[in-house]
Amino acid sequence: MKSLLALLLLPGLLLRAGAQERAREDGDERLEPLVIDADDDKNRIIPAHVAGNATVIDAETIASSGARSVAELLASRGGIRLTSSTGNPADASVHLRGFGENSASRALILIDGRPVNRADMASVSWLEVPLARLDRVEILRGSHSARFGDNAVGGVINLVTRGGNTTSTVVEAAAGSDASFIARASHHQAVAGNRLGFDFESNLTDGWRDNAFSELQSGSIRWDRDIHRTLQADLSLSWADQSGGFPGPLTLGRYLADPRQSIYALFGQADQYFSEQTRWLAEGGITWGNRSDLFLEFPLSFLRRDLEWNFGPGFHSDNLLDTLTLQPTLGIRRDTWSADVGIHFRRDRLDLQQYAEIQRLNRTSAAALDRQILGIHAGAEWELLENWHFSVAARWEQSDLDASSQSDLFPADPTLNFARGTEESHRAFQAGLRWEPQPDLALWFRYDRLYRLPSTDEIASYQGFPLTVPFNDQLRAETGHNLELGGEWTLGNWTLGLNGFAQWMEGEIIYDYLANLNVNLADTKRMGLETTLGYDAGNWNIDLRHTALQARFDSGPYQGKEVFLVPNHEVTATLGWRPTEKLSLQAEYQWIASSYEGNDFLNVRPKLPAYDVVNLLVRYEPQPGLSVYARVNNLLDETYATLKYNGLWYPAAGRQFLVGLRQEF
Repeated sequence: MKSLLALLLLPGLLLRAGAQERAREDGDERLEPLVIDADDDKNRIIPAHVAGNATVIDAETIASSGARSVAELLASRGGIRLTSSTGNPADASVHLRGFGENSASRALILIDGRPVNRADMASVSWLEVPLARLDRVEILRGSHSARFGDNAVGGVINLVTRGGNTTSTVVEAAAGSDASFIARASHHQAVAGNRLGFDFESNLTDGWRDNAFSELQSGSIRWDRDIHRTLQADLSLSWADQSGGFPGPLTLGRYLADPRQSIYALFGQADQYFSEQTRWLAEGGITWGNRSDLFLEFPLSFLRRDLEWNFGPGFHSDNLLDTLTLQPTLGIRRDTWSADVGIHFRRDRLDLQQYAEIQRLNRTSAAALDRQILGIHAGAEWELLENWHFSVAARWEQSDLDASSQSDLFPADPTLNFARGTEESHRAFQAGLRWEPQPDLALWFRYDRLYRLPSTDEIASYQGFPLTVPFNDQLRAETGHNLELGGEWTLGNWTLGLNGFAQWMEGEIIYDYLANLNVNLADTKRMGLETTLGYDAGNWNIDLRHTALQARFDSGPYQGKEVFLVPNHEVTATLGWRPTEKLSLQAEYQWIASSYEGNDFLNVRPKLPAYDVVNLLVRYEPQPGLSVYARVNNLLDETYATLKYNGLWYPAAGRQFLVGLRQEF
């Protein structure tokens, strides 16, 4: 039935509309942010004439989504596949362009154009950026290493926060199943030339599974000002306290009997499996000049994350991470061309203390890692001929990593006591061409030379899970090539688009569980087709997305086998209906095809089954600015899992509901 549905949808998903062009002409709310006012241009990452697949989720869509977190928004409105080991989308990993295991390290996450990916393999916490703070979300699929650097192998997601150009206040409260509760408040105002903003969110739930609780309190303040006609300054400070439990995997029998249970709770050890963290982020910058002419940006940010990690008796660690980022950029804009050049510096300093018990009385080991990345990047875009737009970007970086580990229990063991270092340089290049023969039609082609640095977890054994080689200085950055060919077209109320891609990875990094080591296992090849179809009739609209792809090992002992945890098909659909001025209904559908389970290099084990999920949203606006909504996720209460490793299942959430009230002044 599910396969038949995918086949029925596929013929209609040919060529998505020239969405950007339509947005310029008739204000299509889903795509109009591709044309952004000058005041917002500072945080924009999507070029005006992008040669590739781009999606924008605008402020109105965010406000009416009824989503609990950014992760739910990305899944329902961005067509992005999520996986989670806890069943909670707040800690989910995003999957772009056919990456399965460790996909979080292959998708670059930005907040206002500044990277927030961690140096290790952990995913970004989607609750750290409250929805009340967001103005829009920009999604670039495909490799963009030359423009953005590390992690941008599968794609880039930019979370753009609200500015203070206009006065606005938003308050929101929601409650639902599994003791879920959300309270949000946001205010932005211009006072005597100062643009000010603050927001706060409390997001709590017991979780659908046992010991899958999640609690977060976060807040931020933001200030920016035009100091002079050609000089602007901005400063922001954000904070978040977060904690969550780990329910663990289940055998097939336990999964079928009760997917809500936790193996750790079942054996009375739930209080040994949880994490707590506090995060502070300070960022600011000075911009000289006018972004429509010559400008110089000098952004600086500092992140401190203090994490207490408890993963069972004997595995308790305190993890302190400091990240400093500096990205000065000089740019120029003209009517038919633009260019920029800049320097990128990032330093990650991590200190780890491990203890024998949760009370942290007896330390068992200590470790420290220091990674520095320094590079230079440049880019340009110009209109070669009328309606022909050419873009190019290049980046070179040097990375240095030093790591040390000391065991208090076994001080003479060389596998547990070491001080090592490694360094390497990396380069990336991008060239794209976009042709717009008429306002409602665009075609493009793009080439990328890409790379991704190994994460600290992949190189060094310091998190309490020893690798065969404690510091693997033989592990190198994975590199590769990417090609894009696509088009978009507007036809009346229809929007149609098609984007094909091929990506070759050289020395893709994969955890070899037999060798107990992360290695440059093999070359891989990914080929796919992204198709979308949209229709907007005013009081109702539909948006369909389909991704067909295949990821295979292209060399090594598993040549010809499919990469595990990568489904061949992903389908998402959104149907919206507004029967009256005040009432709107929205149905969301997602179907994910089956995939080989984690660590199934030979493709011989039972697959992770395909699954489909239906969500429903009802929203009522009794007066402008005031809305009441009800959201039901997994309406049909399907039992499914997004992850499976070696026969062990990680169940996803069953039916959940949320009822909320939102007021915007």
